[in-house]
Formats: sequence, C-alpha cells, structure tokens
Amino acid sequence: MAASNDDNYYIATRAKMMREFNAMYKGTRRVLGPYFTESKIDALAVESEKAYRRLFLELPYIGGKKNSETINLIMGAIVLAMIKPLEREKLTRHQIGKIIYDTFVGYFDSRPAIIRRIIGALASSRFFINRMKAQIEKNAQTNYDDNFVIKNVEPDSADFDFGYDYTQCALHTLFEKNGAAEYLRYMCLGDYALFRSLGIGFVRTQTIANGAPRCDFRFKRGGTTVAGWPPEDLPEWILP
Repeated sequence: MAASNDDNYYIATRAKMMREFNAMYKGTRRVLGPYFTESKIDALAVESEKAYRRLFLELPYIGGKKNSETINLIMGAIVLAMIKPLEREKLTRHQIGKIIYDTFVGYFDSRPAIIRRIIGALASSRFFINRMKAQIEKNAQTNYDDNFVIKNVEPDSADFDFGYDYTQCALHTLFEKNGAAEYLRYMCLGDYALFRSLGIGFVRTQTIANGAPRCDFRFKRGGTTVAGWPPEDLPEWILP
C-alpha cells in the first residue's frame, strides 16, 4: 500500500524527514573523514540526499504517526541512501557496515548524556512498557502491506523484564527490494547503539537479517548492553 494511495503521509512530512536525514548524515560526514576528502564527502552527501528524496516517496504506508514502527522505515531509507554511493567508491561491505554502525553511534550519542539517561529511565518505566505493549497489540490489528509483525513476549524468568519478537520485518522487504539485503544486518546493529546510549539493558540472540525466523528483543532494568561492534562477537551474528 503506497503512501500516494493512502494519505500522502510521507509527502506531508517531507520537511521533517529531511531534517532527520541531515541530522544523521552529519555524523556520517565525520565517519567518512578517514576515507575521503572534504570535497568528495560533499559530493557523496548530495548523491545520498537525492537517493533519499526518491526513497522516502516509495516507502510503504504502515499507519504513519499512528504506528511507532514508521520511524524504522524512515531510518532504513536513510541508510539505503548511503550505501550505493559508498559501493561505487569500492569500499568493502564490512567497511560500509562499520560506517553505518558508527553513524548510528554518533547520531544517538549526540544528545547530552543526562538527557539520554532520563529518556532511558522513562523508557524502562512500567508506564512506558505497558504503553509499548498496547501499541504492539494495536499494530497487530492493522492490515497494511509490508508492515512489521511483532508480538509481546512475557518474561518467564528473571532474565528479562520485557520483550517482543519481530516475525516479519518491513525493513527486510525494503532492503531486498533495493538490492541491499546483505546490509540490513549492519543496520540492525544500530539497536545496540541506541539502547547503549540510553542506558537500557538490551539483549538479542537472533535476527531475520541474519537468517533467523525472528528477531528476539529482550530488555532488563539495570542491565547492560554490549557494543554492536565488532558484530562477530554477537550471538545474532552466528547464522543458524
């Protein structure tokens, strides 16, 4: 279900989406420093922005602001827009993956530490967790093409306080459609950068991007989150 056939959500939010791209690419510029000259980075930024403008108009509509997963599609489009220009510069897949991961680290760590800790504490509260559970249940009642499919997982031990599984990933569809499926596993590492920056305990042992049937997100109050790089040290990186 395309945005143009629904309520033109992505067109209506064009300005906001471009601010999101610019904020994220600001970190990408710093990461690209060891690889390219300033003029080359400027050229890559222009090329990526053009690709992003095209991609966000092609994103599937999954409920817009009513679906908390929409932001993941927007982030996916930003990462996709970065990839092709870097491939043409003969960077390896691993190098591009590191650039994607470091971009997320810079993006999520750009807020002051005290603000990140406050956000993390709120996100770990029972109120937020119950709200998240309700949102997942609500999303499960929708019927959009290429949506995420998520289900709540109740803790059966003291290992985690809250969890959910993705059994269908809209990002997987998006990356496959754009010939970049092999890079999705690197984008998924951004979750480690996000929860680590917020001080939220997060563990994951498998992802759809790595060939598993689901992505198992588990959260623990007062827990720790390991760094997402090098990915070879992560349980999810071991293919089934």
